[in-house]
Amino acid sequence: MKRILVLTALFLLPLFSLQAQQIASSRLISMGGVSTAVSSDVDAIGTNPANLLANSGGKVVVELAPISLRAGTDFLSLNLYNNYFTGTGQVDSAGNKIGKYLTAADKQSILDAFPGGVGTVLTDVNIRDLGVSVRNNDFALGFSIDDRIGARATVPNSFVLFALNGNAPGSNFSWNNISSKAWWYRSYNADFAMSLPNPIVIPKDIAKNFNVGIGVKYVTGIAYASAQSNNSYLQTDSANYAFNVGLGFNGLRAGILSNEISKAMKSNVGDTVTNFNPFSPAGSGFGFDLGGSARILDFIKVGASFTDIGSISWTKNTIRTSGDTSFTFNGFSPAEAGVPNATSNVDSLNNAFKNFFKNRDSVSSGFTTPLPTRFNLGAAVNVDEVFPSIPGQLTLAVDYHQGLNNSLGNSTVPELDFGAEWKPVGVLPIRTGVGFGGAYGFRWALGIGIDMPFWDIDLGVGTFNDVVAFNSAKNLSVTLSFLKFRF
Repeated sequence: MKRILVLTALFLLPLFSLQAQQIASSRLISMGGVSTAVSSDVDAIGTNPANLLANSGGKVVVELAPISLRAGTDFLSLNLYNNYFTGTGQVDSAGNKIGKYLTAADKQSILDAFPGGVGTVLTDVNIRDLGVSVRNNDFALGFSIDDRIGARATVPNSFVLFALNGNAPGSNFSWNNISSKAWWYRSYNADFAMSLPNPIVIPKDIAKNFNVGIGVKYVTGIAYASAQSNNSYLQTDSANYAFNVGLGFNGLRAGILSNEISKAMKSNVGDTVTNFNPFSPAGSGFGFDLGGSARILDFIKVGASFTDIGSISWTKNTIRTSGDTSFTFNGFSPAEAGVPNATSNVDSLNNAFKNFFKNRDSVSSGFTTPLPTRFNLGAAVNVDEVFPSIPGQLTLAVDYHQGLNNSLGNSTVPELDFGAEWKPVGVLPIRTGVGFGGAYGFRWALGIGIDMPFWDIDLGVGTFNDVVAFNSAKNLSVTLSFLKFRF
């Protein structure tokens, strides 16, 4: 029963984690994540600064606290949980639920749910605390403050195998693939865009509206933690219940102190050291975005950008946690009678664990993490300008995103997104899109909005395919943009 509770807790944990894309825009996420050619006003900050010049209906745009949240894994579905961890669906004579005993086939189905034997949990929250953009015909300015909080963890199915079967004789468990990262950082972004004269060699009826933009950001790191390596294992003897245990790991963190280190530092500097303070950055750095856009044949817009080029240097409360030891347990033998201070094998086992986890933290020198750098390429077509018979306004867009590192939730897996926005009535946009690849694989997005002359409200679901699938759902993404004002 305890094994089932441990495994259930392991599976339920990701559902209480929130995850977001790299943009806090319901409009763009509802369109499948396209952004490079279709973003405008404050949504251009962090996606393509050249699009600050795009006309979205106002010269000045102010937005407060749009938020994008997502939770999910690539191995746990509601259907799997209901099938194996909620009992048989029947009750006994006393009204208690009747538990389900997992067969060998059931256990194998659970293990097979892990892609390649390793499951991934991705968590992220993106909040734009404030966004402002100002434009005229030739240049535009943008400013925003963004908070990004997230985590990534990998769990090998061997960990679950141990939870299901315990340490059976002759078993060998390796947990080298367990890893985790967590972060919280805030960026202060200042963007500038300007229009360029049409190149002499390109007629205006072929291409025009050449815009370029640059964004500079000052980044403050609130907290960071990373398990850099893990070489732990457990081996049991095939003939008896003796087992060998190896414990080894190496991790870094900043901004979060253990009680042990905190007390040691307080004894030296007075009562000024806190374990965690979200208002006292543990790191800082700089980054920048570059972008360009142009209009082709009047109804096609193209764009390209590099975003989040830079890094964060973590220098405050930087702690390294490391340990590497092994020991053998030969059974549950009692302490020898009549021997002073004699200990049992259980006592020896407890002492081994206590000694391993004691004094494993040490103050470390600073370290650096790259920002989640990406290259973005996109195009958008105003279909209603090509086919005037289409009611309202219809925009189709496609984006290609290539992550250049795996830092802070980024992925080097190429991502291809397709999106659409239709306004059958000017104030009621309907949006949808699909995405492939990247950190989250396939997703179908859907959203709506209310676009009034002076304010907008947008709501979207970034993984509507999981909402429809429900029982087989593995991810949930919800975005909300409100309090956007145009002047």
